[in-house]
Amino acid sequence: MASMSAWLAWLSHYGLLLVFLGAVVEGETLVLLSGILVHRGVLPFDWTVLAAAGGAFCGDQFWFRIGRHYGNDALRRFPRIARHADRVRPWLKRRADWIAAGARFVYGTRTVSPMLLGTGGYPPLRFVIISLLSATLWALLVVGLGYLVGNGAERLLGRIEHLELLLLTLLALAFLWWRFRRWQLNRNKENAR
Repeated sequence: MASMSAWLAWLSHYGLLLVFLGAVVEGETLVLLSGILVHRGVLPFDWTVLAAAGGAFCGDQFWFRIGRHYGNDALRRFPRIARHADRVRPWLKRRADWIAAGARFVYGTRTVSPMLLGTGGYPPLRFVIISLLSATLWALLVVGLGYLVGNGAERLLGRIEHLELLLLTLLALAFLWWRFRRWQLNRNKENAR
């Protein structure tokens, strides 16, 4: 097993890339953990927020463009997202700007809302601006919360020398859970055919 200093060196070099990718794909968990790493001095606060905001913004743009390009066919191609569409669709006509800004903060609507906004003809430039502001606020809040969690855990448990090992274990478990869920969903799709 690699030494803790080797893990920390690896995280200090590639951690921001992981934060970016985690914000694109997964969301809060990895970004929250990155805030704890900021507290521990492994990652810089400003660049971590920028990486998280950039990843969140890119994820929003991807799903918006999918919806805009493919229209309602996009929902047929992504049945998991289509299941959530009925929950969001009634709000789109009356509160599209609020949905564009707030979907990132509501569990289960982060992917479906940008896609539905894209299918519904929401103005692309307006979505870029609102998404950029929303992703930045979200990144500040989640990284900041992670920082506070790191501070609280340190105070509660005292100075833990191997907190990084715990964080790495949690990261590994989160990644394995994500891979298992993807495998499970793919297997279910194959069985349905």
